[in-house]
Amino acid sequence: MADDNSTGSKNGGSMKLVFIIAIALLVLGGGGAGAWFFLMSGNDAGQAASSEPAAPVQQPAQYLQLSPAFVVNFPHQGRQRFMQADISVMSRDAQALAAISQHMPVVRHALNNLFSAQLVLVFENPAGIENLRQLATEEVNQVLEREIGRPGIEEVLFTSFVMQ
Repeated sequence: MADDNSTGSKNGGSMKLVFIIAIALLVLGGGGAGAWFFLMSGNDAGQAASSEPAAPVQQPAQYLQLSPAFVVNFPHQGRQRFMQADISVMSRDAQALAAISQHMPVVRHALNNLFSAQLVLVFENPAGIENLRQLATEEVNQVLEREIGRPGIEEVLFTSFVMQ
């Protein structure tokens, strides 16, 4: 009978050992599966973020002074009037600014024609100077489109504007 008890305790001990190993395998397997799922779902998000194009980095604004100042005369209500404006252009594209410098005579000609034709509107409309500035921006971009095939400036800025 002593032999029966000793074999029973060996079987009970080995059953405990098998049970502990099975639980350890389940815990390790579950932890491994959870870690794999967590890492793979994070990897998919990383891949999706890397496959999307990154937002372009905005370059710093650069300015080019169009000197000398523009002086335009025009008749208004039977009197001769004059406008003088110092103008700068703002761009984030160095190539566009270089193109403006290269084609300065064409740019100045286009702006002189614009100012000569539109100055009466400046007197009649309180927002006329802002409208004139926007028209000048469009005019310079049109010159750039003709010369280099694309617009390149963001704004024309009046750094000084005098009318008399």
